[in-house]
Amino acid sequence: MSRKNGKNLLIVIAVGAVVVKAVRDVIKAKKQEEELRSALDDFYEEELNWWDRELEEGEEL
Repeated sequence: MSRKNGKNLLIVIAVGAVVVKAVRDVIKAKKQEEELRSALDDFYEEELNWWDRELEEGEEL
């Protein structure tokens, strides 16, 4: 393998590693966003349930 081919191969490997890292970061960020959205939905649902129970019991808030 010539020196030029070896250099090009190293560049291609480096670019590939950067792309793979970027894709993994995007997937991780989307997963974290989904988990956060789910946690917030659960929180709001619980808060709304509390609010509804208080109103059904006729207690003033």
